[in-house]
Amino acid sequence: MPYNDNEFKTTNVNYLNKDFVSLKRNLVDYAKTYFENSYKDFNETSPGMMLIEMSAYVGDVLSFYIDQQYREMLLPLAEEKRNIINISKMLGYKVKPIIPSFVNLTVKQKVDADRSDINNIVPTFADAAVIDKNMKITAASDSTIVFETLGVADFTATGSADQNWTAAETELDSDGLITSYTLERTVKAISGETKTKTFSVSAPEKFLKLTLPETNVIDVLSVYDSNGNRWHEVEYLAQDKIPKERHYLNDDNRTTAYTGLQTTDPDDEYMAVPVPYTLEYIKTSKRFTTAINDDNTLSLVFGNGILKNGQQLETAFFASEQAGITIPGQASGLDSAIDNTLGDDYDTLGESPAHTTLTVQYRVGGGITANVSSGELTTIDTVSALNGASTTAVSVTNTLPARGGSSQPTVDEIRERASAHFATQNRCVTKADFAARTFAMPARFGNIAKVFVQRKTGSPGSTDVFRNVVTSYLDVNADGAVTSGDTDHYILLKNNMNAAITAYVSDPTESNIINMFNQTANFQTMTESFRNTMDALVAANLDDITTEVASVEIYTLSYDMNKNLVNTPLLIQNNLKQYLNEYRMVTDEIVLKDGYIINFGVFFDVVAHRYANKQEVKLQCIQKITEYFKIDKMQFRQPLYTSQLEYELMGIDGVRAVNYVTLSQQGNGVVSTDAFDPALWYKAISSAEPNGIEYNNDGTGLVEGDYGWFYEFASALHGGVIRPPIDPAVFELKNPKQNIKGKVH
Repeated sequence: MPYNDNEFKTTNVNYLNKDFVSLKRNLVDYAKTYFENSYKDFNETSPGMMLIEMSAYVGDVLSFYIDQQYREMLLPLAEEKRNIINISKMLGYKVKPIIPSFVNLTVKQKVDADRSDINNIVPTFADAAVIDKNMKITAASDSTIVFETLGVADFTATGSADQNWTAAETELDSDGLITSYTLERTVKAISGETKTKTFSVSAPEKFLKLTLPETNVIDVLSVYDSNGNRWHEVEYLAQDKIPKERHYLNDDNRTTAYTGLQTTDPDDEYMAVPVPYTLEYIKTSKRFTTAINDDNTLSLVFGNGILKNGQQLETAFFASEQAGITIPGQASGLDSAIDNTLGDDYDTLGESPAHTTLTVQYRVGGGITANVSSGELTTIDTVSALNGASTTAVSVTNTLPARGGSSQPTVDEIRERASAHFATQNRCVTKADFAARTFAMPARFGNIAKVFVQRKTGSPGSTDVFRNVVTSYLDVNADGAVTSGDTDHYILLKNNMNAAITAYVSDPTESNIINMFNQTANFQTMTESFRNTMDALVAANLDDITTEVASVEIYTLSYDMNKNLVNTPLLIQNNLKQYLNEYRMVTDEIVLKDGYIINFGVFFDVVAHRYANKQEVKLQCIQKITEYFKIDKMQFRQPLYTSQLEYELMGIDGVRAVNYVTLSQQGNGVVSTDAFDPALWYKAISSAEPNGIEYNNDGTGLVEGDYGWFYEFASALHGGVIRPPIDPAVFELKNPKQNIKGKVH
């Protein structure tokens, strides 16, 4: 039957009406329009109007919930706390049930003085303790407020800017000699108390959820099963690499905090920069994540590592994973291919515990009452030493008040913090990301004072220069490099070296780099001088070759015990690389390098007012210069403004005029008799030297570690500004008491 428009009426429905009044009015109009002959009683008390009002009521309620549910799906508009927490979790931000308070505690230990050498009285470090973390301290005014230390207070390590030892001046004998010392450490503490709870687990269960009873759980410290296996907390269950920190007392390869601190510079000597912990990442299936519940309790959620028949997944899955996952339809050494449709069976979300007892150690506390004032945390409840030393002479206090503690965050606070967390995305993309993440590495893995990040690109083909240097050296020194009867060994060495270089050029990976460099030490029949020269050649070209592989270069410097800049030890660099590897993009390769340290001195000449005390004016000028060049203010590639320094000196009470301010490593450029002898540098790039480096050391002058690199300050000065070098370097005014020279007229 053909379609006829005249047989149908167009339905006039208004989709904009959502409230009860609008819906009722629209329904009445609709009934009058389309049912004019069927129903005409629109009195408020009629049964028909009752049905219309009930329909309007249902429509109003449905419209409200539709709008409300849509609002609750958007973080800026959501109001229900449960929805905000779920959205925050989706964005990667984990809400805490309560916010703890943090404070820096000053821990002290008194030890006897070692007076075996009367000219060099030092503390008896054999009696020094290594205080374990989780030392328990209570507030003096309220014993229910408990703090626990987060790190180890190692009194045996003496090389850190915030860890020092001071003389106990009250402990003097009749001759005025020191009889005891007070060792001082700074360690961070958190408001909270450690508790333990056990859970009995029988049959395996997917995403097993265990809930802790307290509503003020700060964090979970450890989880062990009855077999002694540790379960690790992760941010998300798909995370299979777990950070593992190891204190040097628990490391068979380290005896002190200073073990393994060689630097990348072969000329550097030992530097006192202690590194208590080493960092590495392990891969494990025993992991869990935490989640906050509606009643403010905390739950531990484990993985889904079980098969549908109830058997544990680990043996079957990981054995197949080690052999390689097979794509169905291709040839394989496995008996059967892994079916990619069995997502539940071959998942990677970790194991689920079964037939065991889990012991959970966690910390509770925090809140706004934990923000105690300074000097409150003085009572030590529990303390233990990792090295077995006595802790009777250990004391503690907080010089600054504790801050940061609060009750559970409000919905507005959660909303804002989740937005900020999502913006960072927990990864390093820009140079600022790498720099910020470097500074965020916990101090127990080593201190990083200065950071400079740049992107490096290059072609592996440039290693032909290195190939030519090695080949030329072997050709020229063939006769002198081999002993009698070792010609065959020399030829084999040359061929292996060329083969290793060729392999690296075609595949510039780290393993090929190591293989290439190891060729220089494979033949012990070569003379010692030949091997040393080859090792120096490799070291000189190492940076230029490795940077061809990397895309991100990070230059770092650290502080020594006197807060002077030093090259970052290799152990700290290894910790930093392990730490950054978990945040970098898969296409980025990181190379850590030592930044350049450029030391300098200051010459100044000022005119004082007639009423001023010239000696006092000079001291104030030295203090102003020292403060102006404070190392905390100096960064990589930062210019120096001598004109600004002159302006600062003019502001000193008693200064009438400033004749000049000169920055230099040797002479002041004005009066030839004013000079630093020896000059304030140790190494300089020189084309005249065989290895390209000239040393400012004649056996009686500077030694390694005193000062850094040479820099031509005079040629870098333009209009009152000293421009920094192209290479990443930091200017440092080292030893200001000796390296600031001035005159006051």
